[in-house]
Amino acid sequence: MTCTSPEKPNNRDLLAYLDGEADSQVVDHIEQCAHCRDEVRRLSHFQDRLTAQLYRFTCPTPDELGDYHLNVLPPERITAVSMHLAKCPRCAQEITQLKNYLSALASTLESDRIERVKNRVNVLVARLAGGGSESGLAWRSTLGTVGMAVRGADDGPSLYDADDVQIAVEVQDDAERPGRKIILGLVIGAEADGLTAHLWRVEQPIAIVPVDELGNFCFPNLPRGNYELVLSSSEAEIHIQGLEIGTQ
Repeated sequence: MTCTSPEKPNNRDLLAYLDGEADSQVVDHIEQCAHCRDEVRRLSHFQDRLTAQLYRFTCPTPDELGDYHLNVLPPERITAVSMHLAKCPRCAQEITQLKNYLSALASTLESDRIERVKNRVNVLVARLAGGGSESGLAWRSTLGTVGMAVRGADDGPSLYDADDVQIAVEVQDDAERPGRKIILGLVIGAEADGLTAHLWRVEQPIAIVPVDELGNFCFPNLPRGNYELVLSSSEAEIHIQGLEIGTQ
């Protein structure tokens, strides 16, 4: 099916429609023309993919931010990162989150454990990734392989990036415990051997589970609240902040 109308919108008109700035003639045509509606959907998907690729493109990597906070960043990068932090609220927030985590760690775990964390090469704060609805559906399909009898997803999977590691996290109703929730997770790009998932709430660790050989992990029987997820191995720790479960 193609659009043969002399009033067929061009790409500039389609972009204006997506931005809510198209004139009434273009809007009326798109709403009545199936071909042009398909073109709008394809253009929207392309914009989603482009946004994901460029998301925080100029920000320092989570690895660099961790090294900066731990005072092990190479001298030639310190000034550049400092200047970036002065004008980027997202990176400044990641530094604050890492600082809060290490402070909480100091009050709950033994000193040698703290030193091991501080001396690690990778202490990363995972960033929420873009990618649009197609990516969400793809990850939902993969998460569906986790062997859990649950129903009722909250908002679909959230996708996080930390260097070369990707983490999908989805909150669902706990079918066996009414009123409680389950966190399902999938880790891609990290060795599962020795990898564990730690769940924190109000700066206190509440549960630890292993990540299986396929990268899956699960936390059942959770009350509503705000959580932090930490994926830990002998070489790295990845932190996912602000997991809100049923608080909206």
